[in-house]
Amino acid sequence: MTTTPALTPAGRRGLFTTDPDRRLRPGSPDRPWELWLTGPDTLLEMPDLATALMAAAEHNALAADLDDGSPLQPVTHAVVLRHGYAWRRSGAARSGAGVAVPTVCWTACCSVCGAAVEDEFLPHYDSADAAVADAIDRDWRQLPDGRLICDQDDEAHNDALAQTLPQDNSGEPDENQLTFL
Repeated sequence: MTTTPALTPAGRRGLFTTDPDRRLRPGSPDRPWELWLTGPDTLLEMPDLATALMAAAEHNALAADLDDGSPLQPVTHAVVLRHGYAWRRSGAARSGAGVAVPTVCWTACCSVCGAAVEDEFLPHYDSADAAVADAIDRDWRQLPDGRLICDQDDEAHNDALAQTLPQDNSGEPDENQLTFL
């Protein structure tokens, strides 16, 4: 484990610059891969890029999880270094990466309890009709007004399901009904 000289926040801005004259080298030029922990200014030698990226992701996730929002909380980040310089990906990881495209997806939820249709995962569909069709395939019921009811068996669900049953229109008056002339 090696320590590096502390950099001020303004000095860290030169980590990812493309200008070679202003580029900072916080690591060792003779090591191909290192992980720089900025809080304690510590360098950890890494065997390869994949290990360095996984270690950086784990460290940064843990640091974010431990951050309680206090202004006295030390700020630390893990930066992957290649021959002492901050590593930068040369291009996109896959075609279209880096471009956010908003999409709308649909999933079915019970209108009584709010439960979502799910098995091992929560399915998402391109249309509301596809989400409803999948819910009905899973023995959910659809009310005449379009609401969905899941397969739970309790009073609230049974009351909602009573709306889906056909009305008794046998024409024979009930003993509690009055006959209209």
